Amino acid sequence: MGAGLVLAAMAVGAFLSGAAARHLAARFGAPGTVLIGLGLEVAGVLILALLLGPATPGWLIAIPLVVYGLGLGLASAQLTGTVLRDIPVEVSGQGSATQSTVRQIGSALGTAFAGATLSISLALTLPTALGDAGLTGAEADSLADATRQSAGTTIMQLREQGSSSSLGDQTATAVDALTSGFADATRWALLIATVFLALGFIGALRLRRASVATPINPSAQQEAHPS
Repeated sequence: MGAGLVLAAMAVGAFLSGAAARHLAARFGAPGTVLIGLGLEVAGVLILALLLGPATPGWLIAIPLVVYGLGLGLASAQLTGTVLRDIPVEVSGQGSATQSTVRQIGSALGTAFAGATLSISLALTLPTALGDAGLTGAEADSLADATRQSAGTTIMQLREQGSSSSLGDQTATAVDALTSGFADATRWALLIATVFLALGFIGALRLRRASVATPINPSAQQEAHPS
C-alpha cells in the first residue's frame, strides 16, 4: 500500500499534464510538446536516481515521480498526433495501429530490460554491501541470492523476524546492508533508464527539427486531431 501511494504521484503528474498538453501544443507544436515531456521524464528519473537511498522517505521519492508523470502526460498526449502528422488520411488507421503496436512492444521490452538490469545490479551490489558489513561466506552468498530472487521480500522477512532469525544478533546488520545494496542496484537501473530516455529525447529533438523544415499535411493533421 505504501509503494502504491508513492507511485500514485506519477499518475497525478500525468493527469495534470495530460489536460494541459493541448495548450502547450498550440504554442510549441506537437513535436515540441513531446520534447518538453521527454525532458521532464529525463529530469525526473535522474533526480530520483540521485535522491534514492536506503533511508529516503516516501514523500521525497514522490516529488521526482510527479515530475516524471508530468513529462509522461505531455509526451503521451501528443505522440499519436506527431506520428500521424504526415500520414495520408486513407492509411491513418494502419499508421495509428502500427504506432500503438510499437509502443506496446517497447513497453514490454523496457520492462524486461529494466528488470534484467536490476537483477544484474543486485548480483553485484548485495554481496558487496554484505561484505562491507562484515558478513561473508556461504550464508551471506545465500542471503544475497535469496534477496535478489525475491526482489527484496527477504529484507522485509528478516526485519519482521528480528533477532529470532537464523542470523541472530547480526540480523539488523544484514538488513541494513541488504537495504543499502538494493538501493544501489535500483539507482543503477534508474541511471540506465535515463540513458534510454535521453536517446528518446535526442530522437524527439531531430523530429522537431524535421517538422520545422517540412510543411504539415493539413488532411493528415485533421485526421490526427479531428476536434
